[in-house]
Amino acid sequence: MTSFYDSSKKQSAFTIVELLIVIVVVGILAAIIIVAYNGIQERSRINTAYSDLRNIKTAMLLYRADVGTLPNGSDWYSGTTMPPSSRWATEIVANLRNLNYIQTRGLEKDPWGQYYFYDNNDCTFGQFGNSYVKSVGPDGILGNSDDITQTINTSC
Repeated sequence: MTSFYDSSKKQSAFTIVELLIVIVVVGILAAIIIVAYNGIQERSRINTAYSDLRNIKTAMLLYRADVGTLPNGSDWYSGTTMPPSSRWATEIVANLRNLNYIQTRGLEKDPWGQYYFYDNNDCTFGQFGNSYVKSVGPDGILGNSDDITQTINTSC
């Protein structure tokens, strides 16, 4: 009678310990990748906010060069309250877009979903008027270290 098992051939297979080690290593690599990806996303949002604010600043300076003042002479147009208490999206950005100072869409809100802030001090404080366009940053709270600001310097 012949046997199907030949004892001269050694069978090779993974042991449970080897499989557990592979699973642990794959889990560690996945965790590292997820953490790195989240950091990259946040840096991308911050860079997008800086870019948006530079575009808004440029548009406002062009507007000021043509009209003589920055858009709308009131302070702190912001839309972080519900419903938005500002005219930022409906008036300022829309006007800059209609006059072709802004060509792109999406400059109403920052990457975190909050409206940008606009503080117009155009020549109201002495010989230089420093106006600001701001994003509240990742935490959504105005006035702390993660706020992103572009200053619009104008000489009067």
